[in-house]
Parts: sequence; structure tokens; C-alpha cells
Amino acid sequence: MNLTSLLICSDDRALRVLRSVLGELEIDVEHCADDVSAAKELAQRSFGAVIIDCKDERSFGLLSSMRSGKHNSKSMAIAIIEARTNLQAAFKLGANFVVFKPISTEKAKSSFRAARALMKRERRRSVRLQVNIAAYFRFQNGEGEQVSISSLSEGGMAVRFAGVPGKRSGPIAFSFALPDTTTVIEATGTIAWQDSRQHAGIQFASLSDSSLQSLKEWLQLQSGEKHDPPIRCTLMGLSSGGCFLRTQSPFPPQTRVEMLLRAADCSVKTQGRVQLMDPDLGMGIEFLARTPEHQQRLQQLVQHMTASPDTVSEVLVEPEGIDWDRAASSSRMTTQELKNEANQDPLLELFRTGASLTKGQFLAELEKHKLAASAGPPDEALDLNLSEPFAYQRREPRIAVSLPVQVRSQENQEASIQTTHFIDVSHRGARVGGVSFQLKAGEVVNLVSEGCDARFLVIWVGEPGTSQEGQIGLQSLTTD
Repeated sequence: MNLTSLLICSDDRALRVLRSVLGELEIDVEHCADDVSAAKELAQRSFGAVIIDCKDERSFGLLSSMRSGKHNSKSMAIAIIEARTNLQAAFKLGANFVVFKPISTEKAKSSFRAARALMKRERRRSVRLQVNIAAYFRFQNGEGEQVSISSLSEGGMAVRFAGVPGKRSGPIAFSFALPDTTTVIEATGTIAWQDSRQHAGIQFASLSDSSLQSLKEWLQLQSGEKHDPPIRCTLMGLSSGGCFLRTQSPFPPQTRVEMLLRAADCSVKTQGRVQLMDPDLGMGIEFLARTPEHQQRLQQLVQHMTASPDTVSEVLVEPEGIDWDRAASSSRMTTQELKNEANQDPLLELFRTGASLTKGQFLAELEKHKLAASAGPPDEALDLNLSEPFAYQRREPRIAVSLPVQVRSQENQEASIQTTHFIDVSHRGARVGGVSFQLKAGEVVNLVSEGCDARFLVIWVGEPGTSQEGQIGLQSLTTD
């Protein structure tokens, strides 16, 4: 069963790019050119993802209204926005992901890879697999009964009782074997519903980590759905309560994730929740250790990573799904409530207040929590050494060029477009000279040259009165 999406867009160029990207990722596309026909589709059908070109107030209203509808309240919402649009405003209206205009093919692929992984995860959580499995139930009064499981999911199951008709109540302990395996699932549950035909729905109440993992793997194998590999990330900041990960495919806030942290010959698999997402930088994740023993092992690894950053090898992240109730309530929380939730951990507090900071301010604060030497795949690394104000650490030589380029500031739209020239370039960055309007480290700019349009992060700005006056150092935010 293919993943489905509704694309609401009237821009021919954006439409071509997105059709190509979605087709490559095996996501079916239904297209609506206007908001009126799109509203009708959203009122009648469910889609795995809804992609909206947010070009005016009506489009943003459509983004907001889909969350209150019956069919697509838990669909992945991707907003296509102008660079000058307030990112957090799009998130508050219900967007899970954003794609900036003009659309970069590679950046769109990165965002939609993360969206696809979440779409698959949400679908697996909701789909019940039809089965015929014998199980044994023990009720609170000590009585036991053989039952037949007719459908099974990660969160519960439908069963048919074989004993004397009547209403069952209270907590239930149960056990059953997964077919064609040696795995026995033992857990407890509660009756969510039951009818006069001896049918009942059971909601799982407690399931061990090993049993839940075995059940997930078995259900995925039976469904035949291809598993997306975990996302490899670079560890940029770390505390006892969470971490900031550099990735081109970050997950939206309130996404629960499974994380594998590795350092030398040590590793810990833990859960987390995304608290902050920036499409250009990555995501801030709060650790969610489930038991005291797990918490202790995690803290030992964090201490080891902090003391020996050179041993950090990688962080792998997989989505577990979005906590939709928490996502809805967090948008209504006050600043003080968010601060109280940080539980005195400075890095978690930064995640909860980071949306109000500029990129430069956020990176400067993140510097206080970064490891001395962050490891990770070269193409994921953020080449920043913030011990010197936004200095750029070059991993490859730059090539001197003399090429006209138009610089457009995204934060200051007035008097912020100028044609100037490159001084040198590399695969990951550039240096531009002759810039007369004011920019700050941490701002995002667009460079347009010979038909190419790409987004860059300002790493440093030449000081007045020095040989670098009028120059800016840039870090590429796209890969193409």
C-alpha cells in the first residue's frame, strides 16, 4: 500500500520539482491547484501528507483548518514558505515540516525523507493485522481463559472469548506466542470495548521493551513494508537531559524517537522527544529514560562522551511517532510553563526558548554545551568553531573566483538586495566581498548566480576598518 499525499500548489516549477522528489520517494501525489478544491478533498479523504504552498492568508488558513478536520488531523503537514516567512508561525499553525522557496531538490528530499519515515511509522501504529493466534488470559479474580486473537497491533488487539458469555472487567494478564517465532509476549492490558458476541478490544497497559521491539519487528515483517534506515546525525551539544543533533532531515517537535548513541566500545539505546527543530541546523532532543537502570547507563555514557569526545562515533535516530496531544497542548503553553518543564537543565531550557532567538544567538548558546570535538559523517558536520566568533573551519581548499552574485537578506528585507562578487568558494561555503548593507553572524541569506539560487548561513562578518570589511563568510545550507 503506497503512501499518499495531497499537493496544493499552483507554481509550475515547484510542482515539477516536488512531483519528481515525491515520485523518487515512492509517495503518490494528488494535485490541487487551488485552495477551494483542496478544502473539499481534505473534508472527504485522508492523506498521509498534505503539502501546501502557503502563498497567502487563505493558504495558511487551510493549513490551520486541516488540523481541526476529521480526516487529516494527524497527517504530516508540509508548508512551502518564502524565506522571509516566520518559521515558528508556520509551526504554530500546524506545519510539521517546512520547505523554503525557491525549492532546492536536495533539501526537499531531505525534508521528505524524514516526513516519509514518520508517515510509515504512523501508519504501522494504526493498522491492525488480521491474525488467528491462541492466547491465555488471567483476570483480576484469578480465573483464567483461553481466547483467540483476531487482530493485532502495537497498541492492542481484538479477541474472541470462548468461555461463558458475560462482561469481563478489570486488568488482564495475558500471554501468547508470535507465529513462526520462539517469542512469547507476556503483558497486561485493559478491556477497551466488548459486545454481546463475545468480542472485545484489549488495550496494552504494560509491555516490556524487549516484547514491544519483538512485536514491532514481527508486525513489520508480516506487513511486508520496507523499513527506512535510521538517520545518521552529528552530536553538536550534550547534557545529562538531552542533546542537539546536526542533520539535514530533522523531525518535528513532539516526535518520539529511538536513539542509538555510540562512543568507542560503549553504546546505549534510548528514547527521546524532539523539543526543537530547525530545518537548517537540526533538532534538540530530550532524553526519556524509562527505568532507573536505563537512566544510570545513559548517564554513564553521557559522562564518557563529555570526558572523551574523540570517542564519539555516531548517533542513529528513528521516529516512533508524533505525540499529537502533547503537540497541540505545547503550542498553548506559556513561557513560564515551558521554563518549568526544562527541569533546571540549561540545554533543555535552550531548546524551549530557542525559537525566539536568532540563529547566531542560538549557536552562541549551543556553544556552551558542545563537545570539544564533535564526530560524525563529513557531509553532516556543521563546520563551526564557535570558540572564535563564528569562525569557519575549512575542511577543503577554497577556489578563488571572480563571479557576479546577488545577495538577498532574509531577515532584513528593506535595502537588502545587492549585486556583488565571490572571492572564493568550496563545496561547503563561500566568501563574498563588496557587501554594503548590514548583516550579522547567524543570519540566513540567498545567493543567486548564473541561474542558481541557494541558501547560506552567515558565519562571520568582516569588521569595519579591517582588510575584511565588506566581506562575509558563508556556510552552505543546501547540498546541490
